[in-house]
Amino acid sequence: MTLYKYQIGIIGAGNMGEALIRGLLRSKLVGTKNLIASGRRAKQCRKIHQKYKIATTQDNVRLVKNSRTILLAVKPQNIDALMPQIAPHLNKRHLVISIAAGIPVAKLKKGLKGFKAIVRVMPNLPSLIECGIAGIYCTSVVSKSQKRFAHKIFEAVGKTVDIGREKWMDAVTGLSGTGPAYLFAMIEALTRAGEKLGLPKKEVRILTLETMLGAAQLALKTKATAEELRKRVTSKKGTTWAAMKIFKKHRFWDLLMKAVAAAAKRSHELRGK
Repeated sequence: MTLYKYQIGIIGAGNMGEALIRGLLRSKLVGTKNLIASGRRAKQCRKIHQKYKIATTQDNVRLVKNSRTILLAVKPQNIDALMPQIAPHLNKRHLVISIAAGIPVAKLKKGLKGFKAIVRVMPNLPSLIECGIAGIYCTSVVSKSQKRFAHKIFEAVGKTVDIGREKWMDAVTGLSGTGPAYLFAMIEALTRAGEKLGLPKKEVRILTLETMLGAAQLALKTKATAEELRKRVTSKKGTTWAAMKIFKKHRFWDLLMKAVAAAAKRSHELRGK
């Protein structure tokens, strides 16, 4: 029986990899002695080691041989070069978790020479401040305990949703994976509008951000739907009514739904690349 030195090995010590390291240590899911990370650059490895007191390496094979759960936190364009390196060193006691956007399980299985205990995850940018949401899909051979552990890893940087079918992962990518960009675009537009109406930048920023945050918190804490909440604040012939007339005229809802669909479609297209 293989005895692993590290419970979790993270391949890719970039922004998301570092966010996971930080969240895992803060949540105490693992300790510093149970975590190892790899990176291509020695400078980045030294930085992670000094900052978090965990083991680091530039050798992905060493990481795999000494870790039980392998988390692939590399960019999708780097996954093809990585898989042949680590495939010969995987065994039935390993669990592989991939956050490479648009890379399906079938491609991961092929690249990992038939390895099957794979979890596919779509996290999002707010994970950097432990406010993320991740959609998680597990293959049928992943055990219940492995599935729970995968969710706990990403609960260290936010919340998780269990995705029952892999075909839904493209929709997850279009909705929550890409979703922060839609909100940032709205913040950008609201900021410009406030400044154009004469408000100072400092006041515009706080009014815009707190409005977005408060609306999201209200939607989370009430059983009312977003449509019901919108109608509550829309008095006939009032200020919100005037704003909604513009939204309807320019088909705001249709535009946003088309944007989500386009992102999901692009996620599907990336499978073949």
